Amino acid sequence: MEKQRSARSIGNSREIIGDDGRRYAFADHNCFACGPSNPIGMRLHIELGEGTARAAWTAGADFVGWSDKLHGGIIATLLDEVMAWAPSSYDSWAVTAEMTVRYRSPVAPGEELVTESRVVERRRRIYRVRGVVHGADGRVVAEGSGRYLGASPSVKADLKEKYGMTMGTGGE
Repeated sequence: MEKQRSARSIGNSREIIGDDGRRYAFADHNCFACGPSNPIGMRLHIELGEGTARAAWTAGADFVGWSDKLHGGIIATLLDEVMAWAPSSYDSWAVTAEMTVRYRSPVAPGEELVTESRVVERRRRIYRVRGVVHGADGRVVAEGSGRYLGASPSVKADLKEKYGMTMGTGGE
């Protein structure tokens, strides 16, 4: 059984404060979904809580598919990225193992979308996560679920070394 954690924000997709009080900053990564420096990316800013993640994002015309509607693959990417960040409060660096998406409503470019996800089950390094994308009017655009695999202890240690920063200096 997991220990209960107090309700608190643990950070966002740019910076996480670990249980040890150490800050981890991700400014230099080039992820298509959340990397701040990817010139063709989505540049999502994801807020993190206790087993949760949330992002608001407005798609531009560059992300449309057929008939001036947002491409389904972009909606899936938005949902996947927010779901993958949800395990962060468990000191996990997770990647997608499996994901299912159900599309409910089309989206026009320029509409703000809000995506929320929550860890619903945890077994060792496997996290089962559910997520939903809402349109500006509150309608459900898409919903999904997936299994996310947390990094092994050695990979996690390498990632912490790469992205860890000392609190007082703003860098290593």
